[in-house]
Amino acid sequence: MSLMLKSIVSVALLLHASAAAPTSARSDKKCRVCGVSSAEIVLTGSTLPTPSFAPTFIGLGVGTQNYTCESTGTYTNVGALAELFDASCLYGTSSFTDLSSLAFRAWNASATSDVFESEAIISAARVITSPSESTLGQHYFVTNPVTGTGLSPKWDFTSNAFAGNPAAFVVGSKIDDVTAPSDTASNIDWLYLTNLTGALANEIYRIDTQGGQPPASCIPGSAEIFVKYTAMYWLTGGSF
Repeated sequence: MSLMLKSIVSVALLLHASAAAPTSARSDKKCRVCGVSSAEIVLTGSTLPTPSFAPTFIGLGVGTQNYTCESTGTYTNVGALAELFDASCLYGTSSFTDLSSLAFRAWNASATSDVFESEAIISAARVITSPSESTLGQHYFVTNPVTGTGLSPKWDFTSNAFAGNPAAFVVGSKIDDVTAPSDTASNIDWLYLTNLTGALANEIYRIDTQGGQPPASCIPGSAEIFVKYTAMYWLTGGSF
């Protein structure tokens, strides 16, 4: 098992263990989340579909896109790992529009690639006030729960925003994928996903991406790489 896959499995097991205790279907939020049901997602410059459900969460994702080098000498994506910080209370303010780029500037300039240190980094840069109180959860990849093969993206709020509630997650299925409106060599694609399983959301959008793209080529057999990125994640619908 590769180092990256080991890290994904370790995170998944840790978060699963924290949510294993029996609980009611709903629990109180453990972080500050402002209502965003009337918020409008800006998809200018992309062909992603408009939401079919009202927004429920807006999160700033800070993490890494993970790649392995293929025998062809090019990188292939094998997942991601990110912390998600609540940005709902910033919606409608002057800070919201540039939130992803400001966070990326601080994250990319830091000496560490440890995703779980990103909280301290964006806090020091004053990107989000009190991020420890604003952590929604984690984004990582798991084995596809329907087919049992391949990897699928998961947004997991069971350890933070809804600590102890095992229903507070969504595994997504990618429906649409478009290149970022600018600097496509550096910025990963914008995505639209729908619910594969879980009660957290019906739809997931990844927009306002910064960074995350691998180098154009690699030497076959070289080590995995972890490329820093930030993005805004919009979750719509769901049961929370």
